[in-house]
Amino acid sequence: MEALRLVEYYTAAVVWCVVYGIVFKYISPWLSFRLSKTYRQLGQRLDWDIRITSMLNSLITGPISVYLILSDNELGENPIWGHSRPALHILAVMVGFTLTDLLNLLYYYSYWKYMGALEYAGYIAHHVGVLVAYMSCLTLGTLSYFAVFRLTCENSTLFTNIKWLLETNGFSKSSKPYVVNGLALALAWFVFRIAAIPPYWYVVYTVYGTAQYNRLLTINKYILIVVCLMLDVLNIEWFSRIVRGAKRILQKSKQAHSE
Repeated sequence: MEALRLVEYYTAAVVWCVVYGIVFKYISPWLSFRLSKTYRQLGQRLDWDIRITSMLNSLITGPISVYLILSDNELGENPIWGHSRPALHILAVMVGFTLTDLLNLLYYYSYWKYMGALEYAGYIAHHVGVLVAYMSCLTLGTLSYFAVFRLTCENSTLFTNIKWLLETNGFSKSSKPYVVNGLALALAWFVFRIAAIPPYWYVVYTVYGTAQYNRLLTINKYILIVVCLMLDVLNIEWFSRIVRGAKRILQKSKQAHSE
């Protein structure tokens, strides 16, 4: 039964990796070339296509992860060892996307290296870390609740990608679409990455030191506490930048309308 479970979830992850690869390599270029003049004028379109793929992943994993946290009783009743097939399948979706993105970074290194060695290495480390964390959930069937809880942050990733697309299409920072998306980004970031911090750590507190917690492997405990603490610190720092940026956008928008 355990072997069948692993086959099920890892098959799903591979299928989603292929799906996202097809979207990146074929569907996004095909649609974007026909619908966007900006895309046709771009010399290098890798950024655009991976952003479209990331948006698709956000639209799938973000809302579903919120739904599971609110409605999946099996997850809430046993946050550490609760076995929820829908939860593990949505984690398989994220594994598939992350693997596609990592392969993109590695295969197209000659393009992505423009960001600099340190930032490039940071992206690689981030993707490997995500894969290790979520694949440990698929393999061991543990910490699904916490993994899905963290996955809700994909709801803010959507607006981050829209921001990039607006800038690439030449929208000014005082334009209505840019302002609206900036406010939506700040709100989504606060709801899913900042306001989510207290409830996450409250649940960690309730399970810490219990018999079920003590059964976890050391790497799982490290991911649950140390890695997630580092993520929260980064999210707070990024949120402060988003807020400062949103203030500047609003000020420029007011100045543009007053002139």
